[in-house]
Amino acid sequence: MSSEGKALRGWPLILLVVTLATPALGLQLRSCPASLGQGEMAVVEVQAKGKVTGGFAGEPLFFFPYAPDLYRALIGVDLEAEPGPRGLQVAEGERVLRATVMVKRRPFGLQRLNLPPEMVELRGEALRRVRREKALIRRALLGTKPQPLWRRPFLLPLRGRITGAFGLQRLINGRFRSRHTGLDIAAPEGTPVVATNDGVVVLASSLYLEGNTVIMDHGLGLYSFYLHLKEFFVKRGQRIQRGKVLGLVGVSGRASGPHLHWGVVLRGKRVDPLSLLEALGEQGWKRGLSRRP
Repeated sequence: MSSEGKALRGWPLILLVVTLATPALGLQLRSCPASLGQGEMAVVEVQAKGKVTGGFAGEPLFFFPYAPDLYRALIGVDLEAEPGPRGLQVAEGERVLRATVMVKRRPFGLQRLNLPPEMVELRGEALRRVRREKALIRRALLGTKPQPLWRRPFLLPLRGRITGAFGLQRLINGRFRSRHTGLDIAAPEGTPVVATNDGVVVLASSLYLEGNTVIMDHGLGLYSFYLHLKEFFVKRGQRIQRGKVLGLVGVSGRASGPHLHWGVVLRGKRVDPLSLLEALGEQGWKRGLSRRP
């Protein structure tokens, strides 16, 4: 898969069970993936005349109007989601459509790293600081905007060499650690990093492991992360436009060389940034899944 993200290879519509009679021009599920791999996201599109509600895998969906009588929502599954079926339902008044999306296992690789022991074996004040900062990040991901803040396709925040794929099992200093939850893009220190799309900064801070970090809220529970920056030029609460430089590539925090760790979270689910580009990037835009300016 290229770093630009490739167009999805066809999303066959799955079998629908209509629980109540639906008029020909009433509620219709126009686009929905038959399956999602671990850590992937997609767009669901519905045709309806009135307000649309729904849920996926036991959680509510945030539908937003896209065009006359068309509504869309984002669905995703976590990096470590158990494979198996997930229920999806869409309702307009008393009319309901139900479908099943199969979550499939993805083959993630292994990455070996050697880092300074003090950045790996955390003790004392370093451990307490990391715990405080993890709580700070969790709080930053609360209270998302209930509508999309973007209108154009999502961008790569940095062009460079991918040195750490999403989902890798990491062997750090000879010991297995947690999986890699983002995409590492290597570039010379000081290279500009841009916002992947319009949004609001919910965190801009220097953290122990993540280094100089920026987190943006794009609405609908969709967040982008920018880690290990040399420096950042934005502040919490600031509204940022797509393509604006928000920082520079660095080696701050737990990093073995200059690179950007780009992460994406959708309503608490850690998803592959390349999956975001497939669904809402330039390729998704060409398929009609991203909104034109």
